[in-house]
Amino acid sequence: MLPLEHKLWASLQKLLPDTSGLRIGVACSGGPDSVVLLSALLAITPLRSYRLRVLHVNHGLRPESDREQDMLQTMCQQWRVPLSVKKLQPPSGLKGIEAWAREARYAFFQESVAADPLDYVATAHTQDDQAETVLFHTMRGSARRGLAGIPPVRDNWLIRPFLHCSRREIDAYTQEKKLPYVTDPSNADLRFTRNKIRHVLLPFLEQEFSPQVRRHLASLAETTREEEDWLEGLATNARARTIGRDNSVSLPALDKEPVALRLRILRQWIEEHVHDVKTVHLFRLRDLSEGKIRGRVELPGRQAVVRRGTRLILQTRRPPIMERDYAYVLQAGQSRRLASRWDLSVSSAIEWHGDLNAARCTDRWSALFDCDLSGTEETCIVRNARVGDRIRPFGMRGHRKVQDAFVDAKVPQVLRSGFPVVEMNGEIAWVPGYVRGQRALVTVATRQVYRIQVNPLPVDEELW
Repeated sequence: MLPLEHKLWASLQKLLPDTSGLRIGVACSGGPDSVVLLSALLAITPLRSYRLRVLHVNHGLRPESDREQDMLQTMCQQWRVPLSVKKLQPPSGLKGIEAWAREARYAFFQESVAADPLDYVATAHTQDDQAETVLFHTMRGSARRGLAGIPPVRDNWLIRPFLHCSRREIDAYTQEKKLPYVTDPSNADLRFTRNKIRHVLLPFLEQEFSPQVRRHLASLAETTREEEDWLEGLATNARARTIGRDNSVSLPALDKEPVALRLRILRQWIEEHVHDVKTVHLFRLRDLSEGKIRGRVELPGRQAVVRRGTRLILQTRRPPIMERDYAYVLQAGQSRRLASRWDLSVSSAIEWHGDLNAARCTDRWSALFDCDLSGTEETCIVRNARVGDRIRPFGMRGHRKVQDAFVDAKVPQVLRSGFPVVEMNGEIAWVPGYVRGQRALVTVATRQVYRIQVNPLPVDEELW
C-alpha cells in the first residue's frame, strides 16, 4: 500500500463506521484530485469491500466538458466502476456561476444518496483546499465558524477523507501510477478570488513567511472546529434556558449567559427559522438585545426581529399591499377616508392675520395653504403617491423624488403605494408628515388660509 493510500485508510477509519460493504459515491470531476481519490479508494476497497460508484457533473460551461465526460466514462469502464452522470444546462447569465455550479453538484450528490442509494459521498478536498478556505474566510471577515474551514463530515453523508493530504502528495501519486486526468483551465483564471489565493497569496506566504503555512492553516481549522463543536454544545444548552415556549428570547435570561455564548444563542435561534443569515444580521441582533439600537432588525425571507419590553420576538413581515389609485377634489369643510389608512379633513376658509412663524404648524400631519394661491377647487386634489412624483421642498432649490423622501424617512414599504399627497395646480404641495412643498405657501400677503389635516389611522406598530 502506497503512503497516500495509508493516509486515506487511516482517515476512513475515523470517518466511517467499522462496517464492510458500505456504498460510497465518489465525486469525480476528472481532475487529478478526484481521480487520485477514486484510484486510492479502489486500492483499499478489498479491506472493507466498499461498493463504489462514480458521480460526475457535466456543468456544460466549457467546450471541453463533453470530452472530459467521455474520458471519465472510458476510465470507469477500464476500472470496472459504475458511473452516474448529471448533465446540466448553465444559466444564461455568468454572474454567480461558481455558486450555481457548486449548488448543482451537491444537489446531485444528495439525490444520489437517496436514489441509488448510497451510504456516503466522498469528495477530494485536500489540505491545500482547507488552507485556501481559511484564508478566504479570514479576508471576508467571517466569524470563528469560517476559520473552522471545510468540515470532514457534513450532514452525516458527505465525507472528505483527503483533508490531511497535500496537493503535492496528490501529484506524486498521479505520477507514480501514471493516472489520466483533465485540467480545468478556469482554475488558473485570476479573476476568481480563490485562484488568486491559490496561485498568488499562498506561494507568497510560503516564500516570505513559512514553507509550512498550508499545514499550519489546516491545523488551525481543525483546532478551531473542535472548539466550535464544544462552544456550540454550550450554546445549545444555554438556548434552552433563554428561549421561551412562545419562541421569544428572554433578554434577562440572555444577559445571565457568558458574553461569548450570547451571539451564538441568537444565531441558533434565528437559523432554525431563517435561511441565509449573515454576520451583519447577527451583530444587529446583538445590538438590539443590548439596547444599542431600537426598532427592528430585518432578516432574509421577509422575517424580522422586534424588541418588546424584555423579549425579542421573531415576526413575518407582511408583503406590500398595492393600493388602488385614488384622487379626490378637495373641498372646504370636507372630511374623507383615504385608502382605509388615513382620515383627511379640510377646514373652511380662515381669515389670516398671523405672523409667518404661526404658519409653521408644529403638527407634521397638519399644514396651512394660502386660499388665493391654492387654485380653484378643480385643481386642488388629494391622491395617492405614484412612481415619478416630485416635489419642490420648502427652503430647498430644485425638485426631489417623493420616493426618496419615503426612503429617507423610513416609511414602511407596505404604506407607500397608498400614501396621500396634496396636489395644487398640478404640483405636489405636501407629503403629509414629511415634506412641505413651495406651492401655496402662507406669506405676509395672505388673507385667507385652509388647514388640511391628515391623521394616520391606528395600524400595527411594526409598520411605523
